[in-house]
Amino acid sequence: MKTHLPHKVTAAVLAAALLLTGTLFGGAWLQTPAVQAQDAAPSSPRTITVVGEGVVNIEPNVARTNIGVEVLRPTVEEAAAENSQIVDGLLATLTELGIPGEDIQTSGFNVYAERYGPGAPASEEEVQYRVSNTVTVIIRDLDKVGEVLDASIKAGANNIFGVEFLLDDATAVRS
Repeated sequence: MKTHLPHKVTAAVLAAALLLTGTLFGGAWLQTPAVQAQDAAPSSPRTITVVGEGVVNIEPNVARTNIGVEVLRPTVEEAAAENSQIVDGLLATLTELGIPGEDIQTSGFNVYAERYGPGAPASEEEVQYRVSNTVTVIIRDLDKVGEVLDASIKAGANNIFGVEFLLDDATAVRS
């Protein structure tokens, strides 16, 4: 029986050592790690971003229109001569109405052959020539817009391409 006693003592010492080791190191595993709170606010500077659109309604102070003369004749010479005569009269009328030359500008001039008749291409004898001349006119007195358009038609204009009401200088409004 003596031989078993040292095994029992050795086993008891070994069990005590394991228990002590488990208590020392096992308790560390059971501990909850410390948690550090982070700042809720970021370290960057505080900013506010705003997106918007502004709308300004301003009364127009000028009108702009495109006034044209279009002529169709059997020869290009006839069409050009008649168109020129009518446009000269139109420009004189606009000047008489008080529109200065710097407010009248040629914006289109076209010459082309009309090669198609009703239902089929025209023969060489039937080809006609179309000449059109368009001027852009700035009308600074808005009370005269109707008068300018009526007088232009009486002077021979046969195309009026709309009227725009706008600001002469919109840079101050955009500021």
